[in-house]
Amino acid sequence: MKISKKWLSEYIAPLKSNDSLEHNLTQLGLEVDTITKNKDDYIIDIEFTPNRGDCLSIHGTARDLAACKKKDVKKPASSKFTFTKNNERIKKISPSISPEYRYMELQNIDVKTKTPKLIIERLKQCDIASINIIVDISNYVMIEIGQPTHAFDLDKINGKLSIAKLEKKNKFTGIDNKEYIIDKGTEVIVDERNIIHALPGVIGSKISSVNTETKNILFESAFFLPDVVRALSRKFRIQTESSYRFERGVDYNLVEPTLSRIHYLLSETTNVDKCKITKISYKHALTKIKSFDFDPTIYKRILGINIDVKEVKSILSNLGITFKAKKVIVPSYRFDISNNYDLVEEVSRIYGFDNIPEMPLDTYRGEYRHKLNINEKLVILGYKEVINFTFISKNFSCNKKELKLENPISKEKSVMRESLIPGLLSNIAYNANRQHKSIQLFERGKTYFKNRSKLLEPNTVSGVLYGNRSSTDLVSKSYEYGIGDLKSDILSLFPNISFEVNKESIYFDVNNSFGLIIDNKRIGECGLISSEVIKNFDIKDGIYAFEIFEDNLNQENKMTFTEVSQFPAVYKDITLITNIDNNISDIIDEIRKDSYKYMKNIRIKDIFINKDNLQSNNRNVTLEICLQSNSKTLDDKDISNDINRVIEDLKDIHKIHIQEAQV
Repeated sequence: MKISKKWLSEYIAPLKSNDSLEHNLTQLGLEVDTITKNKDDYIIDIEFTPNRGDCLSIHGTARDLAACKKKDVKKPASSKFTFTKNNERIKKISPSISPEYRYMELQNIDVKTKTPKLIIERLKQCDIASINIIVDISNYVMIEIGQPTHAFDLDKINGKLSIAKLEKKNKFTGIDNKEYIIDKGTEVIVDERNIIHALPGVIGSKISSVNTETKNILFESAFFLPDVVRALSRKFRIQTESSYRFERGVDYNLVEPTLSRIHYLLSETTNVDKCKITKISYKHALTKIKSFDFDPTIYKRILGINIDVKEVKSILSNLGITFKAKKVIVPSYRFDISNNYDLVEEVSRIYGFDNIPEMPLDTYRGEYRHKLNINEKLVILGYKEVINFTFISKNFSCNKKELKLENPISKEKSVMRESLIPGLLSNIAYNANRQHKSIQLFERGKTYFKNRSKLLEPNTVSGVLYGNRSSTDLVSKSYEYGIGDLKSDILSLFPNISFEVNKESIYFDVNNSFGLIIDNKRIGECGLISSEVIKNFDIKDGIYAFEIFEDNLNQENKMTFTEVSQFPAVYKDITLITNIDNNISDIIDEIRKDSYKYMKNIRIKDIFINKDNLQSNNRNVTLEICLQSNSKTLDDKDISNDINRVIEDLKDIHKIHIQEAQV
């Protein structure tokens, strides 16, 4: 929207340099595209966000600037008016189109009267062409105040007007000289002969438009609902200055002041009767006064600074927001304010974002954030969340105190679950029977136990893997999920977790499962679901799962950060000859525990078994050792010292034969 600096100065003065004005407007969230010189004036081109319909006028912009500068904004001069008792021009109005409607009749108007040069010049600055004095003043007041109006040639209207939905399909020629087909049920303004005179809030008809031959005028000023205007504008692909404002929300309390302002400007240039306005109102949710409880504590939490409550109320009062006891009363022109968070935004832009110091955000540590983190990580890993009934057919434990329902809805839902795994296995059976080849599921919820007289409801998270890593047929069956995939996912959730061999388990195969340990505390278990459990679900073997009791977790995860070295790493291989019964993973763990100066990591790189010599039970294992310093580039001596130590430990402690080593 383009506005004149001089025009703006009539409402809030003085306006200083262009740089200062641009800074103030930008601080208020009113983005200035350009400020260009125009004769003895400057034209300010401002981009308004869709929620700031209240600023789409000279007065609205001045009102925001006045709040920033702590000054009063002047009101435009207007005529005194009275309300008429009789409604002679409107037959009916649908409240779902316009809950607030006003009109003013002007008789024997000389439309040939020339529009004042100032008005023509200011309209031109806003890229609006001059038509005639009636249309020009209507457009001028719209730019000035923000309320669109429409002038009908009263002599072209047959009987009374109705603002309602069209009862019969009809044609309509707009003031843009385009013909539109209007379907039944479309919101229109029609007379008693079903002639369409306007699409409300969008465009008027050519038939009743004001021209130099017009004598009698009906001036309409209404609050048309944003959704109605938006739908009409999109349906007919018409974007006008009027629809642009109504779509964003126009102050419903402007309908009368706008007509009195138009009357005043007309009375300055031509003869008009006294200002008489007819009022038609209906109750509607959008025309109710908005209010809510004021929360003074939210500003510190959101902005991170202490702002005195008196200053907060002063800023809000300057914006037209009032207080009644503990209630906040929102002005009718602010459709975008509905809660305390919106008030924080208002205070911050007036207080000045530049005045809010930069500071690190407080880390929110809590159960909700902790739970959210687990959910997010599992979804990233490819798991889909399911929510099952807390009732199942049976628990697989030998617990005689399981919680049975007295009146179960079915046998399949007769006991309270002690684990989430049975529900997840049912999910897998359902999906596998429908030819899903790759399944990753997780569930979070409560499980239920009875301990003497107490009922325990621990929070639990469980996940399952089934089938192929890829759901496509291009990948062979050798890529089926395994225990390694499960452990990898668990480590992604809890990097500091460790695994210990399971001695007993209800759901898992003891020979292929692990207990989950964090800080020497058992938090759950994982592994291959036992065949004894799976046979109850009509699915094949090969399901891997984990179950973690969240209540055993420390909500504040202990994270250790290590500086990343800027120096290059060196990789060396050592090839061992070892008996197939030797557990290489245990040997690697022992080496990691020892203190080596530069060794960062050691891993199995390759395993080779000679088919021609299987009876020897020996295999070749290649270990890759990563060496790196945080303070320098390693030389040959540094590298050989650490590698030789590893070789000696392998020989002396672990009795391993070294076939080849890179030193």
